Amino acid sequence: MFNPYEFRLSPPPQLLLLVWWTLTALVAFGIVVSVDHGLMQEMLGADRSQICLVVMAMYLIGLGHTYVRTRLLSRELDAAEHLVAALTASAAPIVLTAEQIQLAGGVPAAPGFLSSFLREHFGRTRDADASAELLEAYASRLRGTTEFGWFFIDLMLKVGFLGTLVGFILMLSSVADTGSLDANTMQKILRQMSVGMSTALYTTLASLVGGILLSIPYYLHDRGMERLLDLSIRARDVLVPARLGIRG
Repeated sequence: MFNPYEFRLSPPPQLLLLVWWTLTALVAFGIVVSVDHGLMQEMLGADRSQICLVVMAMYLIGLGHTYVRTRLLSRELDAAEHLVAALTASAAPIVLTAEQIQLAGGVPAAPGFLSSFLREHFGRTRDADASAELLEAYASRLRGTTEFGWFFIDLMLKVGFLGTLVGFILMLSSVADTGSLDANTMQKILRQMSVGMSTALYTTLASLVGGILLSIPYYLHDRGMERLLDLSIRARDVLVPARLGIRG
């Protein structure tokens, strides 16, 4: 019988982290090009509210947060992939103790999310509902502050919207302070209105671009969590029960 898992190409080590570094390198290249062409200087110079600087600082904070979460999840995915590959490659019984999982030949499985979940699942309960709750508890622990990331992106967009309002206020205030209209006054008003409009547009642009760039690694993190949960369910329901030998 055809088994698709036997023919699936193994992902390279730390794939999730490699993708993160690739995306970050592309963003860094885009920033260098923007600075070289003077686009970054023009944006910061036109923003009277300085909210673009705030958005850039928020992006750097979010980027650091995605790095920490991606590095942790990538390490857990590697350990889970290796454990599932070992269980798939050998039909020999395994030994499940309270401290570790011993594979064929007494080789201990690498510690991590999946091995800890399997030890607790087969050591304490095999009830389906309890097992689902246990897996969700492990997943919630690993997700940690990932939900904060989506809140942070939403906050960044709202900060950009605040810059939009500030820009419109600057634009309208130039008209409100005008008593009489003549050619010179109109030129002055148009210059001031352009400053307010530039502030509104650049802060909106900065927040949108920052939010989009941050949403990509958080989306990849969510897909990585789904992959880890799929591996855990397959190991729990198929691989381990077929090879379970002695439980401590």
